Amino acid sequence: MGHISENINVMGAFEAISIGSPIFNGGNEEDEGSTMSETQLQQTGKDPRRIARGYQIELCQKALMENIIVYLETGCGKTHIAVLLIYEIKRQMKKSQKEICIFLAPTVALVEQQAKVIKDSLDVEVGIYCGSSNRLKGHHDWEKELEQHEVFVMTPQILLHNLSHCFIRIEHIALLIFDECHYAQVESNHPYAEIMKIFYKPGVAKLPRIFGMTASPIFGKGASIGSLETLLHAKVYTVEAREELDRFVSSPKVNVYYYGTTISNSLSPHVTYSARLETIKAECMLALITKIEDLSILKNTKKALQRLHGNLLFCLENLGLWGALQACRILLKGDLVERNEVIEVNEECSDDILCGSFLSQVASYFTSECKKDYPIEANCMEADLSSVEALKVPDFSWKLLRLIQILSNFRAIPDMKCIIFVNRIITARSLAYVLQQLRFLSAWRCSYLVGVHSGLRNISRKSTNAILEKFRSGELNLLVATKGGRGRA
Repeated sequence: MGHISENINVMGAFEAISIGSPIFNGGNEEDEGSTMSETQLQQTGKDPRRIARGYQIELCQKALMENIIVYLETGCGKTHIAVLLIYEIKRQMKKSQKEICIFLAPTVALVEQQAKVIKDSLDVEVGIYCGSSNRLKGHHDWEKELEQHEVFVMTPQILLHNLSHCFIRIEHIALLIFDECHYAQVESNHPYAEIMKIFYKPGVAKLPRIFGMTASPIFGKGASIGSLETLLHAKVYTVEAREELDRFVSSPKVNVYYYGTTISNSLSPHVTYSARLETIKAECMLALITKIEDLSILKNTKKALQRLHGNLLFCLENLGLWGALQACRILLKGDLVERNEVIEVNEECSDDILCGSFLSQVASYFTSECKKDYPIEANCMEADLSSVEALKVPDFSWKLLRLIQILSNFRAIPDMKCIIFVNRIITARSLAYVLQQLRFLSAWRCSYLVGVHSGLRNISRKSTNAILEKFRSGELNLLVATKGGRGRA
């Protein structure tokens, strides 16, 4: 065992381990009322050790001896190490013990995904708890859950709530697993951090074993490996020997593509477009001030206009004129509620007519500018965009042109699939629409994917799962996804 940094411990040569033999010796297995015997376990049928890789077994052994954080890239089987650990912890428990294992995941999608993995891998009773678990309101409800289940998969807010109300006690948890544990930082107020700061106290008679999993131990502003280790009372371990990892996981080939930048001078079309948007916004603001006397309505409508303006400028810069036009049309199609959801604004704008007027004026202006370069059909929905060479700046941004060129280069490869990650819902929807209209990219069957909690009424877990199933089956082979949709993809 060595070090690749001051903080990360490296698992080196693997010990010779028989997968069929116990990894953890839980004491006298012949003792009645003690741990389950190996014969009893084999009779249950599900034994995760049978398919375990050497480094997974070794990391599980470390996790049985001390609190650890497993740092492995996506696809290396971190969850199976957690499954192995649950299996071994359950083996060492006495039958009379009422201790539980808790698996925390930061999103509902991950809770459901990881619960399924555990159910498929182990013969244990698994309970799933997330935002829809409001039916469980008191001690009696949770006492029933504790009687019925051995492994609890939940969002951290649920556990924080239960620990705060003593529905679950920290000393009754044998194993506490943190998926995506990089959110647990000393300076953070994330529920992961709150759980550890408030309830994982050295003075408590019995504390759970901590097991963290991450593909990115340094995540977010001010984050550090030291902070992560301190808060979780754990050491970060990874695998040094790439040979075994490479047998199971294909390391991605990273290509960096560069694109041109928009020239910002007085003659630049982008500067002209931005100035025109600012003028339209100022005119709408003036109309707002003269029309509305209620200060709260005035404030909320002003915020909504600012947010609309900011989102359109963002699309103009990142997608170009044609993408910004599609953003306008998407926003115009939705009602007030959907519009606020798309631009991710919480304030309710009481003057929907004024916001609609702003969007209509901007859409009209963008349409007239697009017509100068592309003959748009009478319905103003399609332009003659038949080849990569036909696409020009400023109608398409340099960034979008580079993306389209990349997609064009890969379009003929059989069974190719692609996910494009973006930061905003409006970008996802606008970009997906633009790519769908480019006939020379018809080999790419495109849709967009945003988080279930994006607030969009037409985005349910059912519809999201349907999109993902189409992607898996090949009916779709290109997704434009926001961060919220990333966990699902």
